[in-house]
Amino acid sequence: MDWKPDTGVQFDAVNLGSMAHTEGKTMVSRAISVDQDDIQTLKGIQDRGVKFDMRKALDDSPENLEHLLKKDNLI
Repeated sequence: MDWKPDTGVQFDAVNLGSMAHTEGKTMVSRAISVDQDDIQTLKGIQDRGVKFDMRKALDDSPENLEHLLKKDNLI
């Protein structure tokens, strides 16, 4: 992810529905795979007060980013 925090765009929430698994990434849910760069970017966004609605489909239950990363000892 290439996220620049000071571009003037503001938002309260983001739907994170899928991040494909590739070599070197860890699956933290059935639809989300991250590496350390992803974690750093997502945490930076979250630290600015943005909430993540993490689910693959609207009828799935939303998942908590912090919980997913902690359960796999990524943070």
